[in-house]
Amino acid sequence: MTDALHLPEDIVHLIFLRLPRKPLFRLKCLSKHWNRLISEHFIKLRSRRMMFLPSLPFHAIDNTATSEDKTPLKMIQLSSPSINTGSYKEVTIIGSFNGIVLLVLEYLNRILIDPNSPYGHHMILYNPLSGEFNTVPRGGSYKSYNYYVYGFGYGTAADDLKIIRLKYLRFGSNESKSFEVFSLKTWSWSKPSKLTDDSYFYNSYSSGVFANGFLYWNATRNSRSGLDVIVTLNIKTMEFSRIEIPDGYWMHRLGTYKGRLCMICSQTNVEGYELRVMNKPWLCSWELWSTVCSFPSSLLRIGFASCHGSLCILDDGRLLTLTSCNQLIIYDMLKDSYMEVDNLTSFIRVGKLQSVEYIQSSISPSDICSVFI
Repeated sequence: MTDALHLPEDIVHLIFLRLPRKPLFRLKCLSKHWNRLISEHFIKLRSRRMMFLPSLPFHAIDNTATSEDKTPLKMIQLSSPSINTGSYKEVTIIGSFNGIVLLVLEYLNRILIDPNSPYGHHMILYNPLSGEFNTVPRGGSYKSYNYYVYGFGYGTAADDLKIIRLKYLRFGSNESKSFEVFSLKTWSWSKPSKLTDDSYFYNSYSSGVFANGFLYWNATRNSRSGLDVIVTLNIKTMEFSRIEIPDGYWMHRLGTYKGRLCMICSQTNVEGYELRVMNKPWLCSWELWSTVCSFPSSLLRIGFASCHGSLCILDDGRLLTLTSCNQLIIYDMLKDSYMEVDNLTSFIRVGKLQSVEYIQSSISPSDICSVFI
């Protein structure tokens, strides 16, 4: 009878992926065998680091390989059975927590998809491992001459994740700005206040970098200035501020390095680039940055890649970018070495090479605020 009920362990792990986390942990008490199976299941999930790519259909890169490996990194197509990726023209990655990725999907043809909707996009919380997703309510209003900038993070309490949406409304030479906040804890939108900062963000549907309770965006001082600034938002207080970039420096990309805000920058008439990390996020001063490393520019076209959105900083000090031959590589800024990625042809549909790292998780998008890894 026992043999007749036996299932292969790979089938059991697939079943585990579809079970809520808390009931699954209770099953560990059934026997030593179940305890081992469930413990091994979560160990496997935690050890596999992935990079989500904004391609249509969705893809990811297995980031568990080391620089000593000689074979290219593998790109895999992800499960999204209920999402018709052919209905969208672009994907923007906003951020990731607990293995769940927040995406903005821009419609290929809004009229054909939903003629009664004023929106040209919608947001989903998506689990790349299981393919499960949850649609975020739209809220607010949308018009064709609006453009949006996003952020995803929390202040002091990690169980109160928030989606930040900065809204820009233009009428010829006039413009108004506001921002909206969606709380995943209450599952509702709110409007804290009018946005008074006059900074100009580079692209519509761009996303901020989250680090230590703050969100950060690349911007210029205003729509008529080419001087770089970093716009910051304290998520706890919902207060905006700026970090000025000194003259003679060019900021190419923001990211995180070991959990802290970092940037790739260069100096006028100086060869190469610097990776700089921020020491104290609550004091917005250039002197509070320190240089992690400098690296040459012979292999990478940082300026070109940054302007075209094909540059992404990984938290371990590496870059995901495209070479001049459109080869996707992961470049180690600390070691001045790189690994190639085994490209898939469908990846060409990417509009911007924004990527986000995540650790595979069985958590449901509906439980993202109630469970923490």
